[in-house]
Amino acid sequence: MQALTSAINGLFSVSMTNTMYNVRRTMYIDWKAKMILVLMIVLVSTLSACENDLKKVEKIASNEASLPVETSKEVELIYSDSSIVRAKLITPILKFYKVSNAYHEMPAGLYVEFYGPNNKIESTLSAKYGRKFQNQGIIEVKDSVVVINDKGERLDTEKLIWNERTKKIYTNSFVRITTLKDIMFGDGMEANQNFTNYRIYKYRGSVSLEENEQ
Repeated sequence: MQALTSAINGLFSVSMTNTMYNVRRTMYIDWKAKMILVLMIVLVSTLSACENDLKKVEKIASNEASLPVETSKEVELIYSDSSIVRAKLITPILKFYKVSNAYHEMPAGLYVEFYGPNNKIESTLSAKYGRKFQNQGIIEVKDSVVVINDKGERLDTEKLIWNERTKKIYTNSFVRITTLKDIMFGDGMEANQNFTNYRIYKYRGSVSLEENEQ
């Protein structure tokens, strides 16, 4: 009888011990889970704050980049080579943006005269918008671009690049070239800035003006 009582007491003691261990282990696991949850909340909050800060910085940088450093009105730029005037650019508004790739913007359009020997105008260029990239020596013009040479030949396109250094104009956009005899169509072209020698990249066809007159 005493042996049975001892055995029961021993079993009860082991059961109680295991129960207390399980309770302590559960409490430990709950505390650890809470700590992990708190750390995750702190981490998410920190990342969110950093992301918001980055967005603010990017927004400020974007706003700064969109603000011109200098604005001039009724501007006339002269391009010369060995003291000989080669071109003259006229624009109502000229804005300068001091960014990594600094440029001048001409939001109100531009008009360019290209000169040949004896200061004679050999061609003109006009567009409703332009940008002059300071470091590359490139002027990009858009919207109702028209080039006319002294022969009366006319180029119409929506986008054109004028390279001041190579003295060439070119585009990959649709072009229409009107001469005294016909109208030619194509995709892309290049020419000298005086528009006396040009080549259409992808020729689409032409319409004879002489046949239409007949």
